[in-house]
Amino acid sequence: MRSPRRGLPATLIDPRTTSPLDEDTIIESVEGTGRLVIVDESPPRCGMASDIAAIVAQRAFHSLKRPIIQVTAPHTPVPFAPALERLYVPGPPRIEAAIRQALKDE
Repeated sequence: MRSPRRGLPATLIDPRTTSPLDEDTIIESVEGTGRLVIVDESPPRCGMASDIAAIVAQRAFHSLKRPIIQVTAPHTPVPFAPALERLYVPGPPRIEAAIRQALKDE
């Protein structure tokens, strides 16, 4: 899928469940593109992003052309102030930057 606004090629996988996780679809995408950007609102440790990264590293490491990139909340407590909370949750600018980094050699 190509973003109409920015022209970035991307395959978006939105798992409907985390248990069971559709690992085969994720692995198939990584094998086809050689890249993986994971977006998760949770902190970077002990969350779905790190779990998916581990699965791909175990099953499709040989297919990766670039390092796995995780776009997550920072490793800090969730802020109470609404303005800070908006900065805490990954948003479009961080996601776009991660995709551009993953596509750097193209």
